[in-house]
Order: sequence, then C-alpha cells, then structure tokens
Amino acid sequence: MSISADLTRLIVGLFLGILLPRIPLLFFTRFLNLEHELTPHPDPVPIGVPLVQRLLLMRRIHAMGWLISLFPLGMGLLILKSSPEPFGVGLVAGSAWFILSRSVPLNIEGGWGILPLSLIQEINNLREPETYCCNRQLLQWEVRAIRCLNCRIVSLDLPRPDLGRIRSDGRFVGTLRILLMDGHSVFPRDGDSVVGQGVELLGQVSEEE
Repeated sequence: MSISADLTRLIVGLFLGILLPRIPLLFFTRFLNLEHELTPHPDPVPIGVPLVQRLLLMRRIHAMGWLISLFPLGMGLLILKSSPEPFGVGLVAGSAWFILSRSVPLNIEGGWGILPLSLIQEINNLREPETYCCNRQLLQWEVRAIRCLNCRIVSLDLPRPDLGRIRSDGRFVGTLRILLMDGHSVFPRDGDSVVGQGVELLGQVSEEE
C-alpha cells in the first residue's frame, strides 16, 4: 500500500482524535443558543449570576470532552490490537494529545482544568466584594481582565476564556480559533506557564543552596 494512502489515513485519524473530544466545546452552547442573559461576543460580560452560571456550564462541557476522548482512544487501541493501521495510530495520538493538554495545568497554583472551581469561586466573590473600587462600581469581564466600567481599576488580572457565545468572527473562523486555543484566551495571563514557573522555582532553590 502506498505511503500517501497511509499518511492520509494517519492525518484523518489524528484530526478525528483531536476534534471529537472538543465537539461539546465547539457546538454545544452555540447551536442551542444558550446565551439569552449574556452580552453578545465580543462585548464585556458583567459580573453577575448569569456569568457564574455560564462558567459552571462551561466547566461541565470541558468535562464532557474527557468522556468523549475515551471513544477515539478506545477505538484506536482496538484497531491497533488487530493490525498496525495508521488510522488507529492517528486516533490514539490525537486523543492522547487532548488528554495531555488538559492534564497539564497552565498555572501551578491556579487549580486543575481550564475553569477550576477556585477560579469560579473567586469570580463569584466579586459579585459582593468586601471593598469597592469606586462609588459606582460596575465590574465586567473584558478580554484581558475584570475591571470596573467607570473607574477602570482592574479587580482581577485574568484574560477571559471562551464562554460558549456565538462568535462575531463567523462560524468557520470562530470554530478554528476555538479549536486552536482549546477554549483559552488568546492573551495568556502573566506567569501562566508551568515550564516557566518550574524554571523559576529551580532558580530559587539553586540560590538557596
């Protein structure tokens, strides 16, 4: 059998292994039109109950990806058990990449997953803060941070992840961007790198020794 045919089957299997676990993230809330109480994309989202509810929903959607990833992984392993089929290799590689990308945290202290419960709790606490930034505080989640609409003081330096809203850049471009960023913001938070934090920690240990 030709190398081009094997390569084609490998690429198709890899694409399916990467795409299938992300189907809930790509289509679930957008096609069901579950954004009646949220502002349209890419407008800032006010800090309130609808936002917290959406964050909890997106957390469940990310969890659905874990369950779906077992399907291409299991199918690929069954195929490879009977024969060294490139399609099976692609399925296993694509689903394994999804599992690895979701298992490694972006921030060592930020909790596990794209939307950890600690983050949702922190945003929920902003609904009734202990201190107010100004007399007319109106917090909203912009692209790069949560800040007050009136005084522009940043309450939480956290880029906004995908909230499952229908994107303003079109279905094709929006789907491609979500697929590439995997639900993360295009603006990474300062210090959101396990590798960078690991190097920094090793440097501190070396200085102490």
